[in-house]
Amino acid sequence: MSGTRGSANAAGRGRGFCRLLTAPLSLIWLCSANISAVKAEPSKSFRYESFVDFDEMKHFLEKEFPLGSPREALRHTFVGDGKATLITHPSQAGVEKYIYDINLCRYYIWRWNISADYDAGGRLLQSYVNGEPIFPSGPQKKDGRVLGASGHASILKVKRPRPEADLGEKELTFLVIDADSNLKTIDDQVLTGGGPTKTSIAMPGKLHMYSDVEPWRSIFDFDSADHIAPYPGDCAIDVAIGQQAATKSK
Repeated sequence: MSGTRGSANAAGRGRGFCRLLTAPLSLIWLCSANISAVKAEPSKSFRYESFVDFDEMKHFLEKEFPLGSPREALRHTFVGDGKATLITHPSQAGVEKYIYDINLCRYYIWRWNISADYDAGGRLLQSYVNGEPIFPSGPQKKDGRVLGASGHASILKVKRPRPEADLGEKELTFLVIDADSNLKTIDDQVLTGGGPTKTSIAMPGKLHMYSDVEPWRSIFDFDSADHIAPYPGDCAIDVAIGQQAATKSK
């Protein structure tokens, strides 16, 4: 599923909550679901760790990089300043992503997967946060119902290992609708799966359910970031806060 990697100098529907529970040997997530003028660059140096909430990142992209923004501006921000890993799509021209992982105290590996579609001139057509499109007027998500009606489709249960989260979610599980039942051909797939909305071990936020998201653009994709950043807070303090919040919510 990998594309081409680069560097900063490369060319140019559910709602719910997540909390932490103590278990005999570990601490685990419990997620309960109720199943713009163009700016070439942001004014301040960008850091992924400055964003705690999923919606904050969506608003940042919408504000700082409207449709028509140059590819170089997004690369400068997310790869140059943010130190994300740049990967170009293996089969779709003009599509690339910037992935950045954060180790939430060995309980969960948070992934920011910022992807973008560009036209032939390198101008932004659509941006995505973890596979969710930002702009209503740009390209939208594929329809899983259409893919599932191909006559050769399968619904596959897939697990993405995360061994670095040895105290918590060591693997992420999701469902894929695959139009040709071949996971190696990635242009005919969408997934359903859930994840927290905040990059905080103390307050992981609500459960966000991803639906009809391309695996390559998602938090579940199998491409590896060049590095996994450490948790920016104090693990001992934040884990204790998470435990206290979980106890009070019982």
